[in-house]
Amino acid sequence: MMSSALLKLFRSTGSYLLAISRHSIFRPHSIRGIPVPKTDHERAAAARDLLKAAFGERVITADDPTSRPMVALTTPWSTTCHLPSAAYFQPVSAAEVSTALSIITKTQCKFAVRATGHNPNPGFSSTREDGVILDLQLLNDKSFDPETGIASLGAGNTWGEVYTWLEGKGRSVMGGRYEEIGVAGFVLGGGMPGFVNLRGMGCDQVRGFEVVLGDGHTVHCSAEVRPGLYRALKGGGSNFGVVTTFYLQTYPLLKTQYTVSLYKPDDYANIIEASVATHKEMETDVQAAYFTNVHRDFVAIGQLYADTPEEEPKVFEPFRKLESMMAPVVPKTDGTLSTLAQAIGHRPPKGKRTIFTISTKVDKALYLAIHKIWQDITATLPPSSDGTDLHYTIQPVTASAARAGRDNGTGGNALGLQEVSQNWCVFTLEYPRDGDDVVHQAAMDRLYEQVKAAAEERGLLLDFVCPTFADKRQDVLRGFGEENVGLIKEVAAKYDGEGVFQKLQYGGFLVRDL
Repeated sequence: MMSSALLKLFRSTGSYLLAISRHSIFRPHSIRGIPVPKTDHERAAAARDLLKAAFGERVITADDPTSRPMVALTTPWSTTCHLPSAAYFQPVSAAEVSTALSIITKTQCKFAVRATGHNPNPGFSSTREDGVILDLQLLNDKSFDPETGIASLGAGNTWGEVYTWLEGKGRSVMGGRYEEIGVAGFVLGGGMPGFVNLRGMGCDQVRGFEVVLGDGHTVHCSAEVRPGLYRALKGGGSNFGVVTTFYLQTYPLLKTQYTVSLYKPDDYANIIEASVATHKEMETDVQAAYFTNVHRDFVAIGQLYADTPEEEPKVFEPFRKLESMMAPVVPKTDGTLSTLAQAIGHRPPKGKRTIFTISTKVDKALYLAIHKIWQDITATLPPSSDGTDLHYTIQPVTASAARAGRDNGTGGNALGLQEVSQNWCVFTLEYPRDGDDVVHQAAMDRLYEQVKAAAEERGLLLDFVCPTFADKRQDVLRGFGEENVGLIKEVAAKYDGEGVFQKLQYGGFLVRDL
């Protein structure tokens, strides 16, 4: 039940909550005579009660008698992020996001923004009981303009939903590789599509954003309108506001051909050699993509092609020469982005996850050194039979990926990609819910330091760190380069003058950490 003081606060503020641009939210003050709560838990409770008064059942709390709180709590992909928040609010419009932000800022409550919760870093899309979550999953509207080919997508959509919907219209969009990945986090973190070398990063497909700023105002931005905000949002994450709608360029239906096969892990030297050779071939064939996913018990290689040729693509010849294949888990299939996302989606049992990524130039000797480091550290962990799986993925990116983002006429992005062949190697540790966090995190810390050192010693380490694959402790924004860091700082100061997204936001790759 809301206290009488908070009820008075809610009833007396009304439109005043929506006019917060006229006040300084971080000076000690009272709201119409009602003292602002002093502790984080009190502020979260105040925000929760005001949200419930305004929005009723779309504000979910732990004491709700239905099962919805548990659904909200267990939405994140990693159980590491299953943190009990003071409240989960599910807005259905940008106007409701604005009102919610007004309540959050007036109570000075900590908050996080969640679309689908696929980021495994605790605090990025989750809070504890001293904060509230803006859960955007009900912002799932979709519309398509056949004249411009632009799709308008609410922030709560997933790529699986979007692919299927667009394919019904004979169109495709460069989005996430797995169907359960959300549009919002993917795009705001740059986003590596399955065919990154063909049309660039996911953020390079954006023609405009609808954004709710920290002062409650809703604005639109594009290459022509607020171009600084537009560019900064393409990789700059949650530093500027809550994006409620994405306007993405679509293309004629993209047909794809793909296969995924398992190989013997003891043939790693030949597998790495084939991966490097294929990467070099991809520089002259932008329709090709692959991944090499290395586990203790097998190596999965996915060969993806943005067409359906009758003959085997020459680019994958090094993989076809391997003699260690155990079995094809996805036979050669002619499909679409939708069927590809279904085929290669990684859906392990619910458990804890921690990740990090390293970007390097392409080099066989470095890859072999990284594999040896991985083997040594994996040997210190519980066996696979216990549900522990430390695996890494070679993800090739060609120089054409950076050029595509620069040359598509949309004003570029904030990522600062170098036009060189590179590997965005991702390391993922998955382990049971009851696993020892200290032991597992220590193993990942050793792995990170040793892999990074191996790349640095050879002069092959790149500054760029892909946000969607990064651990929360990695220096993501600085990896974008001095010019882009300057842009992000300038835009954050201009559009979030009170620092709502720096001072109240629970976590993320934020300007406050620079």
